[in-house]
Amino acid sequence: MMRNGFHGDTLMHGGREFALIDQPLEAYFELIGSRPDFDAGNGRGYAAHWVIEDGWFYLARLTGRWAGSEPLSLRHVFPFVGSKVFAAWLTGSVRGYRTDRPLPDAVSPAQMRYPDIVLRIENGRLDSASVVHRAAAPVRPRPTMVPAMMSPATYARHAAWSQAVV
Repeated sequence: MMRNGFHGDTLMHGGREFALIDQPLEAYFELIGSRPDFDAGNGRGYAAHWVIEDGWFYLARLTGRWAGSEPLSLRHVFPFVGSKVFAAWLTGSVRGYRTDRPLPDAVSPAQMRYPDIVLRIENGRLDSASVVHRAAAPVRPRPTMVPAMMSPATYARHAAWSQAVV
């Protein structure tokens, strides 16, 4: 599903799913010098689903449609692969946002500035990962009024006054 500013690519890493900002498969199409004829409709025509296993970056699933409305699969683009494709072509950064929270609005650059994950990939190998662990804002307890302590002189005056009143 495409959301404002996001194209549908996802990444599973550390037990979490991230909506990617970057498009790693486009680097492959650039490398081979052509792009398949996808049914672009309202987007790119495909959604790529990525995983990191043992520090290696893989394309695990590809969904979409060809221009002739035929369903798209991983084997159509990579006919000689097993269950996933090692992304040896990719060198660069891959950024994304957790999908278990509302995604930031792409029209606001300030909101898009700090992704939840930034991966540095070198020839398909995970070089470094920066994962931001955002939590809800801490709830600060409201200050409670502590009774003021009385000095001995104040206590004596108060005791004398209360005895005089009673």
